[in-house]
Amino acid sequence: MKPKAHYSILKNLLFIGATVVSTPLFAQQFPADTIQGTNLDEIVVTATRSAIEKSKVPQSIEIISPRDIEMTPAQEFTDLLKKHATINVIQYPGLSAGVGIRGFRPQFSGLNQRTLLLVDGRPAGTVNLATINPADIERVEVLKGPASALYGSQAMGGVVNVITRQSSGKIRSSVFTEYGSFETVKAGIITGGNLTDNLDFDLSFTTFDRNRNMKLGNGNWFRGILDAGTATKFYADSSQEVDDSRADGLRREYTRLNYNTGSLRLGYQISNNWRANVKGERFVANNIESPSNIDFGNDQPSTKDISRANGELSLTGNIRNHELSIRGYAAEENNANNTLNSGGIPIVPYLSLQRSSAWHGIQLKDIYRLKQHTIITGVDYNNASTSSRSFISANTERAPYSPNYSLISTGIYAQGHLSFLQEKLIVNPGARLDLITYEVQTTPLLDSYAPGKETNPFISPSLSMQYQLLSPLWVHATIGRAFVTPDAFNVAGYSEAVAANGRAAITQGNPDLETENSTTWDAGLRLGKQGSRFTADVTYFRTRVNDRITRLRTVPQTPEFTESGHEIASRTTFVNADEANISGLEAEFAYDFGSLTNYSYMLRLFAGATSTFKAEEVTIASDGSITAQDIANVADLTINYGLDYSNLKGLNLRLNGRYVGNRMDTDFTDALNPIIEYPAFMVLDFSAAFTYAQQHTIALLVNNVTDENYYEKRGFNMPGRNLSLRYGFTF
Repeated sequence: MKPKAHYSILKNLLFIGATVVSTPLFAQQFPADTIQGTNLDEIVVTATRSAIEKSKVPQSIEIISPRDIEMTPAQEFTDLLKKHATINVIQYPGLSAGVGIRGFRPQFSGLNQRTLLLVDGRPAGTVNLATINPADIERVEVLKGPASALYGSQAMGGVVNVITRQSSGKIRSSVFTEYGSFETVKAGIITGGNLTDNLDFDLSFTTFDRNRNMKLGNGNWFRGILDAGTATKFYADSSQEVDDSRADGLRREYTRLNYNTGSLRLGYQISNNWRANVKGERFVANNIESPSNIDFGNDQPSTKDISRANGELSLTGNIRNHELSIRGYAAEENNANNTLNSGGIPIVPYLSLQRSSAWHGIQLKDIYRLKQHTIITGVDYNNASTSSRSFISANTERAPYSPNYSLISTGIYAQGHLSFLQEKLIVNPGARLDLITYEVQTTPLLDSYAPGKETNPFISPSLSMQYQLLSPLWVHATIGRAFVTPDAFNVAGYSEAVAANGRAAITQGNPDLETENSTTWDAGLRLGKQGSRFTADVTYFRTRVNDRITRLRTVPQTPEFTESGHEIASRTTFVNADEANISGLEAEFAYDFGSLTNYSYMLRLFAGATSTFKAEEVTIASDGSITAQDIANVADLTINYGLDYSNLKGLNLRLNGRYVGNRMDTDFTDALNPIIEYPAFMVLDFSAAFTYAQQHTIALLVNNVTDENYYEKRGFNMPGRNLSLRYGFTF
């Protein structure tokens, strides 16, 4: 990495924090009433597959609350997540995003990601964060650390669990409309409650339309303070700094977009002990414009259509000490990419790539409560598949880049929540056995890949615990094993590429391939208890990833031939050779100054940070040589911070900041594909809302107050300062 003194970064951050925080602290002078503030420790979380108070969970969990959602300027779900959880993201302007937790690289496509995305504890039915319906979210739980003992594959870095609304009682409804920069219109409705004594529902709908191309930032106050105006390319024998101000203030072509999303849930109380729910969700975004990398100007724009639908049916009930549930679900996501330009010349648009992913499965669960102890057991079945088609013109189809395949898993798990010494000691042991079937399917036009199927087992144990040292002080620790499934063609694929000379290059899956896996341990201290004015948590974590998959190429020493008679020039297969090492420190704190006046108002100062000490991939070549490099798109430091004020009489104000440190990536716009180090950035948001007569709310939302030109992925910069005015009516 580029040498930069840590004390200089911290000095700049302290200066910025002092500037941001000092003035709003005088808000304590506002008039007050006697309503108590909300304490996040009292929230019941479900990311552990049972409802448990957050303060009784040893693992690190960040909560994005309903108030956070309401007071955050956000285009889509990714914005909510990155502004309130110390995670890493890759995000593009055209509704495409992925997330990484605790040093794992963010991913935005594919079935084998390393952060698991759930909706109400089941697979979300999408590989793209941007398609989650924001209007249906009650809260978000971000569970950090390995969770394969609970959920199976993908939960290596952690789990993002989106909890949706489940209303009951009197029907309450809210409608809103919003207009803002770039001719952006947003509107929605949320309603829910009991239709009859036994029948309840939730309905939500959101429409979003940005009708004008967005403008990039040109103020860059934080950039100047952080001395973060250049990126650095690293070549084999030299390095080069490149100016990041090249697009300051640019009106970015091909950045208009729109989407519509909605969901409906119906719940029926069959008896005192049994309940049924059915739910459906739909997301549609047509003609989304996707710009070129800034380095290419407007030479490579495209458009895409995204549609997603999912549904679930569940039955829950109680028999004595058992809380039983069964849930079935299905989902489908379709993406269609359209090419608009060829060789820098506009052409008649045509469909160039079509990709579909589908999920279906069933979950069985039993939560058994024995006095103060809870035992959770269950079975999960999930079938995930993906297919694609590729075109070189409107009428000519070509072979896709990869074969169609499925990942089919059956998991059996058991998890304990054991409480001793009057809840001073909490122990959570758990384990899960997964049987994963990799199936490469027949793919039209891709004759080089032969169908194949393999099944491999994997066991994921875990243990977490916390102990109360003093009345407000807890020590907590976790250790666990996690895994991610390989691509199906790594295990069961076969392809032949025949050159003009008639010799064939063979690529063949390895049925003996081990599943990529990790072992993580963490330990920390938590200060504070329910109802306390001050809470804090510091956690150190360390991860070792084993059996990372790499290619192994060999050349036959004696002539060998394929079944079709072609001489084999080379054989490529997949082996477990690489590894990764990750370590870091997480910290969070919150203090409510309203506690000084018996909570007659709320003035909450909060911050969270993740410092990544090491996030390094180790590659072992066939000759035994070892190469180490930083994991891409993982920041050395991420910080979220803010001030949240309410006079508890209708006035609400919030400042919310986000700092992202240096990250490494590969620059594919350079013919030499050098490693590139991104500079740090910081963005500040502001929101103000006033509610009159408990029904009418007017809100001002300002995103990127200082008009920074920044990016999550270089060349695909985020919008500059933009604001919107919202009116909401609740009845």
